[in-house]
Amino acid sequence: MAAVPITKAGPADALRLVPFEPGLAGRVLSWVRGARDTYWLAPRTRPPLTLEKVLAWGGQGHHAFALVERRRPQPVGYGEVNVLNERRHEYWLGHLIVDPARRGQGLGRRLTELLLRHAFERLAARRVSLVVFPDNAAAVGCYRAAGMRDDGFESHHFAAYGRRVRLLRMAALRPPD
Repeated sequence: MAAVPITKAGPADALRLVPFEPGLAGRVLSWVRGARDTYWLAPRTRPPLTLEKVLAWGGQGHHAFALVERRRPQPVGYGEVNVLNERRHEYWLGHLIVDPARRGQGLGRRLTELLLRHAFERLAARRVSLVVFPDNAAAVGCYRAAGMRDDGFESHHFAAYGRRVRLLRMAALRPPD
């Protein structure tokens, strides 16, 4: 069962989301380190991952953001809040990634918290979910630390890789008013 996200303020409040600008796609692409990162980040995207493919992640119903520090303009993370079912106010988080030089500093947790906050406060989401490879322990731990809870498994076929895999679904519910 999904739980309410943790949205406590803290030292990481020096971080904020800004709308993603296409000019930042090269930086996001530079954070992808090898085949495993590519697969975990974008399993529906046929490798190799290119600038054009990163830019194609957007579209109607997709809200892409860069995570930036208040005192530095360079992004340290990227993530999306995407429409899953508009009528039911359900959204999903996608393509979450943090600069490899900054991993292990809580930025992924904070990125997830801020994306959840955006979904609940700005988009009136009732439920936000994501799917993650269960063996991506760092990502699973990050999402749990941000308040998301395990919500079952989903089977997905990724034609780009010719694989059917079982992914962990995680979810968070709208905090009570």
